[in-house]
Amino acid sequence: MYRTDVSKPDHHGRTGVTIQQPDKCWSGYTLTWSRQTEHAQLVDMEGRIVHRWEYRQGMNWHFATMLPNGHLLVIPNHKAGQMLLELDWQSNPVWKHPSGSHHDCERLPNGNTLSVCHGRAHYPAICSRPMLYDYLLEITPDHQIAWEWHYATHEEQIRQLVEVPGPLEHYRDWPHINTVESLPDTPLGRADSRFKAGNVLFSPRHCHLIAVIEKESGDVVWAWGPGEILGQHQPTMLPSGNILLFDNGSGPPLRGYSRVLEIEPLSGKIVWQYQSDPPTEFWTPVGSGNQRLPNGNTLICAMNWDETGRVFEVTPAGETVWEYWNPEEQSLYRSERHAPELVEGLLKQYGE
Repeated sequence: MYRTDVSKPDHHGRTGVTIQQPDKCWSGYTLTWSRQTEHAQLVDMEGRIVHRWEYRQGMNWHFATMLPNGHLLVIPNHKAGQMLLELDWQSNPVWKHPSGSHHDCERLPNGNTLSVCHGRAHYPAICSRPMLYDYLLEITPDHQIAWEWHYATHEEQIRQLVEVPGPLEHYRDWPHINTVESLPDTPLGRADSRFKAGNVLFSPRHCHLIAVIEKESGDVVWAWGPGEILGQHQPTMLPSGNILLFDNGSGPPLRGYSRVLEIEPLSGKIVWQYQSDPPTEFWTPVGSGNQRLPNGNTLICAMNWDETGRVFEVTPAGETVWEYWNPEEQSLYRSERHAPELVEGLLKQYGE
């Protein structure tokens, strides 16, 4: 199964920015954080830290994302349970919500927060013992539940669309949802109501599939993946309506290599992919993520194995034009590139 030394890799002397082709990159500032720390930082294209958020309470950060106003939305992780935390630019807490949040959350245009959560439940058809069980919540700023969705009550709908794995005795949680996203407005969504803006894309990793929920009814209206992907992370809908995702290649079974895919939802066709040559040279079976940049390049964050702590940008042809290794030599779950005008405006506003 997985190696146990993935948090302390041999970087072979690689640290900071090791590849940079300015004429081919989409320049900006990259947010990185590790699940072994309580801070996140923005680094420039040379790898210099231009801003850091830090809030110490003995709860390492499971997830972090920067909001347009420079606030940081964080999921701290602790044995006692997770929570949602919003920090302002100066790292002051401005909002907290005590929930079982984990892996992913998104601030919606209406100010609500969409989050993956878990509790403990027993589903004998899935596992003979109680497991951590995933569900989705939309939470208002004043801590009300605006929307709630449970995987177990919709599994039969999913089984009508794709093949779903049977009993999961070897897992400690089910179905391990690692991504939730409110769909943006796209030409696809305007033509096909299954993908309309506001519907919810999610990723149950242990089922090796991605799916879309119709927000109003809660019905699962589209699913894809079994037989194509294994242990995937961060599906995200692009402006075209295609979906970008990180296909880890981990199950069981273990494929032995990872790749990033862009698929056309209506046909399920893979229209673009990144993988190394040979494929086994790029292998990160846990975590990781991807972001399509405005110039058509793709930012990839590799969480573990010999890739641990690596963020890199590739062109549509697969050429690596920017590469960064975490100087702290710790795993990076995801990363996100932000436009220079946004970050530089914030730096100027706060005198940094």
